[in-house]
Amino acid sequence: MVTRISGLSSGFDTEGTVAKLMQAQRVPYDKLGQKKQTVEWQRDAYRDINLKMTEFRNTKLFNFKQESTFNAKIVNVTGNTDAVTAKGTASATNTNLQVQVIGLAVTASERSKVEIAKAEFDPTAPLASQSANLTGGTVTGTVTFKINGKQIQVDSSKESLNDVLAKINKDTNVTAFYDSTQKKIAFMADNSGVTNGVGGDQANITFEGDLLKKVFQVGNQDSSTPDDRTAGANASVKINGLTTSKTSNTFTVNGIEVTLKKEGGVASTISTKSDTDKIMESIKGFVNDYNDILKTLNDKRTETKNRDYQPLTTEQKEALSEKQIESWEAKAKAGVLRNDPILDSMTRTLRTDITAVVDSGSSKYNSLASIGIDTGQYYENGKLYINEDKLRTAIEANPDAVKAIFTGDATNDKPSLAGVGERLYTHLNDGLTSLTKKAGLGNISYDDSLLSKQISDMDVEMSAKLKRLGTIEDNYYKQFSAMETALNKLNSQGSNLLSQLGSK
Repeated sequence: MVTRISGLSSGFDTEGTVAKLMQAQRVPYDKLGQKKQTVEWQRDAYRDINLKMTEFRNTKLFNFKQESTFNAKIVNVTGNTDAVTAKGTASATNTNLQVQVIGLAVTASERSKVEIAKAEFDPTAPLASQSANLTGGTVTGTVTFKINGKQIQVDSSKESLNDVLAKINKDTNVTAFYDSTQKKIAFMADNSGVTNGVGGDQANITFEGDLLKKVFQVGNQDSSTPDDRTAGANASVKINGLTTSKTSNTFTVNGIEVTLKKEGGVASTISTKSDTDKIMESIKGFVNDYNDILKTLNDKRTETKNRDYQPLTTEQKEALSEKQIESWEAKAKAGVLRNDPILDSMTRTLRTDITAVVDSGSSKYNSLASIGIDTGQYYENGKLYINEDKLRTAIEANPDAVKAIFTGDATNDKPSLAGVGERLYTHLNDGLTSLTKKAGLGNISYDDSLLSKQISDMDVEMSAKLKRLGTIEDNYYKQFSAMETALNKLNSQGSNLLSQLGSK
């Protein structure tokens, strides 16, 4: 630590003089700090673009390029509209179905023949403790039983009726509940149709074990108790003249989910067609998202650099208000990615992919331009516009070709099959990889990107320069301190000389 004596003998402004001398010495350090700040701004700008491009590719574009986007259907039911309902699924095709319901599917069920418990029975207490309150006999120890071939084991000293029913509901394909008013248990298959038994091919639920048959009073119904058992039955339906059976009243044909509601009567006719309005809305959304991304890239790579506004040094910031700093830095940040090669490459790729000709199976509709989506004026740098009338006509005339233009998948021998969406999805990944290598990701505190390494190197260099500045400043103070000491000695000698002369 250097002892700093400031003009005690000479009256010289040592502090001010050293400060001025250090201003010149700090110039290289400040320039390096400004360079570092510029690189940090570049890294932040890259990361912002990376984040926005990732969201576009992985969310918006990924969802848009799914076939389901273009399989939106309008489904109409005519004829016997009370008998069936229908709706389109993601795999629906344009189709016509004539459906006549001969018989509905029935779900198997069974109920206790008689009351299984007395009034004092507690369904929450261990079964063994409630034996006296059960009408079908005592329950002790470990009990095993089967429903539709699925084995359940119960510890009657610990588990209650509610526990037993919970196991049945969890581990079998049957749902059971106890009605405390009627003192009976009701069982119902989870699936309709002839789907019960060990092999899943029986009409009735199968019960094995004394707990079920004797205590719960199920599995031993006969003709004298027909109301206690309902046999499962498959639906019988005629589809386009072909009679078939279904285990459920809801099933899918050609991507159309059909639900049978009422048996008998005349046939119902189900017809489908592409939902042009919904498909157009999806395409409009894609075009807007694409234009937004393209504008982001174009704005950044063509932004004018304000060379009169350099990053502020620490001393410059101290002389300004926060609002002034914010305004200055907004101007200084402009153009940090001007003419950037990565952004230029990504822009070219976007525009190339969007204008590509796709092997869609149609010579008339094989590109975005052919279905009414084209670029504007040259100065708009590739912005897309939609001719809605032309697009609507294309969707209604050949929806499969329109779908292929956007969603087609390439093969090794036919890359031309790749749709616009698939091309963008693939090539954007290349651009994102370049951005990440250059600047890393915003949600990662440390990375080995090129700019992060450059910033780290500059931190080391600035630290060395700062240490050197401290040494230089100390040397200045040493020199002025030596001067003050010499002047003090000279003044002392002069005083002695004058004293001697005055004494004579």
